[in-house]
Amino acid sequence: MEPATNDDKFIHEIMLKSKLQVPFSDFDDSVMHIINLKKLKLFSLKREFRLSWVFFILGSVFGIAISAILPTIQSSIMGLPLNKFTLPFQTLFAFLFISQLDNLLHIYKKHFLKKTYS
Repeated sequence: MEPATNDDKFIHEIMLKSKLQVPFSDFDDSVMHIINLKKLKLFSLKREFRLSWVFFILGSVFGIAISAILPTIQSSIMGLPLNKFTLPFQTLFAFLFISQLDNLLHIYKKHFLKKTYS
């Protein structure tokens, strides 16, 4: 019986020494609050990311439609025919399309792909 009592006392002493001393009384609450804020931020980020894709697609469709319609318009603005604006518009559209697609893919990689390191 005696060895079991000594073992119990030894384990009890070790467990008392391993107790974590936290500097604040509300440490657990503050950590859980930070975790909940990060969770809400991720949820908000996902919603905004989906909206970004929706508006990117809508803008792309609109830009493609204007690129297709612009050369066929025969009217003019301040004496300049609208079909002269076709090449600058298509160049600007292509640049914005590629840059926004790159931005959306970068955000996706940064926030939504799980990083796994060996």
